Amino acid sequence: MIVRKNISIDQCYVDKLKPFLEKNNGNLSAAIRDAIETASLALAGKTGENGEEDSSKVSQHAEFRNKLIEEGEFLLVHHTLLEWLIKKTSGLLIDESIIYELINPYKVKRIPDIVSYLNLLNEKMGWEIKVEAECSQDFEPETANLILSNGNFCFRGIMAHSLALYLAKQMKLDVHGLFNRSNVTKIYFKRFEFLEYQKVPKGLEEHFGPMEGTLREVQKRPDFWKNLIKTYREQNYQRLSMNRKIFEAFVSGNVPSVGDMARNFELVVGKPPAAFTLTEHILIFKELYLTDCIGTDIEICTEKGSEYVKLIHDYSNIKVCEYVAKYYSNVFKSIGYPFTVTTNPNMIMFEFRKNLSYTTISECETMGIES
Repeated sequence: MIVRKNISIDQCYVDKLKPFLEKNNGNLSAAIRDAIETASLALAGKTGENGEEDSSKVSQHAEFRNKLIEEGEFLLVHHTLLEWLIKKTSGLLIDESIIYELINPYKVKRIPDIVSYLNLLNEKMGWEIKVEAECSQDFEPETANLILSNGNFCFRGIMAHSLALYLAKQMKLDVHGLFNRSNVTKIYFKRFEFLEYQKVPKGLEEHFGPMEGTLREVQKRPDFWKNLIKTYREQNYQRLSMNRKIFEAFVSGNVPSVGDMARNFELVVGKPPAAFTLTEHILIFKELYLTDCIGTDIEICTEKGSEYVKLIHDYSNIKVCEYVAKYYSNVFKSIGYPFTVTTNPNMIMFEFRKNLSYTTISECETMGIES
């Protein structure tokens, strides 16, 4: 039987119902039902199937949280505000010192210890996140997989980030893959060797800190970047971005040599052209092509034996098209893979084939460019 009554509640009692209101998305009736159920179980000295033990745990966890708040170590923050903060800082790395406030590196040295500690902490803090692990061995594992399930998606993400940074710095495990769904987060780790301890490994930065380097540059020269972004936006990105020497060569009616291209490639990427496969070169080239904005779009294929790059532009002047084709031909010559090049209006096609000599500009009759 459902009994409906009109009742009066002072604000102080509404405030005490706040945890139950948050749990039930503001539904006052559901919150009151939960409060009555909790009070009933407390009076009976038991909680569900686990009896007095569960009731005692709830009380202990509440005391634990209250003590941390009283001591000033923790603060009460509305979960919606915390979600907003986590979303707005997505892509930035957490400071290493903050991680050690959460996990003590002198006490927690094995992955099973980390899992046990975080599960206990989650239970005490009420985040309702469960952590599980699979690893090749307890000490110095070569690989490890961590599974975080349940709980709030944003809170789970910040915990996954914290775990990844801790494992990178303390156990030399880099993030090899990341799988995110609404109710589960899986992180795949693989052992690596530090080249410089102060830096974070590549996988960790790629998956959890892709905006870290960008923010540092903006903070170094905020006026420059604000003005540049404003200009690009107002002009609908109809601007070029290229190396000063390359610009000088274009203005003088030339294009940089193959040797200059190779040196510029190494300067931008950090490794010589010989360090990459053809597929990697094509993917790097796509990123650079879209960044310099000389063309408008690009289509690529990295299937082995059928690799090609199709550059799309909107230049109508034949001379400009010739120089653009010659410029990108020198780019591809610098990486050391044979290719053929053909052009059509608004399109330049580079096809990579085995057992070919480099196709020079003068050999492409469709281009009409002299060597």
